[in-house]
Amino acid sequence: MGIDYEGYIKEMMRKNPITINSDASFYEARALIRDKGIRHLPVVDREGHLVGLVTDRDIREAAPSVATTLSVHELHYLLGKLKVSAFMTPKDKLITISSATMIEEAVQLMHDHKIGCLPVVDGNKLVGLITETDVLALFVDLFGLTMQGTRLTLALEDKPGTLHNVLGIIGKHNVNLLSVVTPTFKVNGQRVVAIRIQTHEYDDIVKELEKSGHQVLSINKWNP
Repeated sequence: MGIDYEGYIKEMMRKNPITINSDASFYEARALIRDKGIRHLPVVDREGHLVGLVTDRDIREAAPSVATTLSVHELHYLLGKLKVSAFMTPKDKLITISSATMIEEAVQLMHDHKIGCLPVVDGNKLVGLITETDVLALFVDLFGLTMQGTRLTLALEDKPGTLHNVLGIIGKHNVNLLSVVTPTFKVNGQRVVAIRIQTHEYDDIVKELEKSGHQVLSINKWNP
């Protein structure tokens, strides 16, 4: 049986997210955000089409200033009349993606536009949501941080075959490889590579790496 994973946002998005309609009141939106412990609340119509988004920041900004001269009764009355449509960000000002968007593309959009979430829309209908918290959880998983192991940080020559040689050495010691991460920048002309292996028994691996001419910068054990 094949593995049903292709790296699209549909595989990691929050399906059936908590939503609200545009006619709901300020108090309803605030209660959902507080009680459900969320920061982003999509606004949909009766057919489930996305029409806007409310965030915890919108709630704070919609509330009157503490310096207001209104009485408590007047405040409650006005906020009770304030509809979500009055303080939400409308759909035409939102950046959205489809469920077929690649995960990397979604992360890039959030980074470039400095936004905390992306509504996932197929045919104008809201089908999911991805937030910065989901992205962080993804990176925790990609880095293998949920499993005990060791991170070996190396400085490698920036030429084809170097990393292949390193991984071959590690493979000979019959240990599981959790992750391999290498940033785009160079240090003194060399690429920095962080390799996580699922073991704390690394002495022989490090010795062979150094014997082969690879510079091991640091060794860090990890116990989640």
